[in-house]
Amino acid sequence: MGVYSNKDIKQAINDDLIVCVPYDEHHVSEASLDITLGHYFYKQEFDEQYRVYNPFDQSDVMRYFKGPLEAIPHQEWCKNNGLKLFANIPPEHPVIVLRPGERILAHTHEFVGIRPTGGACEIRSRSSWGRNGVAVCFDAGWIDPGYINRITLEIYNLNQHESVILPVGERIGQIIFHHTGEVEGDYSDGRKGMSGKYQH
Repeated sequence: MGVYSNKDIKQAINDDLIVCVPYDEHHVSEASLDITLGHYFYKQEFDEQYRVYNPFDQSDVMRYFKGPLEAIPHQEWCKNNGLKLFANIPPEHPVIVLRPGERILAHTHEFVGIRPTGGACEIRSRSSWGRNGVAVCFDAGWIDPGYINRITLEIYNLNQHESVILPVGERIGQIIFHHTGEVEGDYSDGRKGMSGKYQH
């Protein structure tokens, strides 16, 4: 039991216990696997007519989250917002920009997860993003055995006064893999009637 080391992660990927597509061996750290930011996202749609959000009403969820939206080229975003290009980001590179206090639902570029015989995993912000006031998985970071897909990222700009630019493809989070005992049911078989609705 315990956390997978880098040697464990590489061996588990080789044995198909951990799935990561595409896989870059350089993204394996001492005890985690870095994941990158995908192109699409949902953002909160503010409407003064509504003061209460009901997450149990699908129509209200659709109203509340605008999207899917797609990251746009850096130079296009700057032109649209009357700003000069930011340093060290190529003009054509797609970006997502978060306003102060804004939260979006984004996704990993990678299809990633762990077979039920391998364990479970969790996602956390990379420390460099945390220091810059960006939370990558604000609360729901646990990934159950057998769940293999692109991972939803709850990205939150914790900065109160400044927007933050997120380049697509940037290493934004890290997955930590845990050994578990034998599990009864998992996402790959619908968890025997439990809530495996996001697997497909």
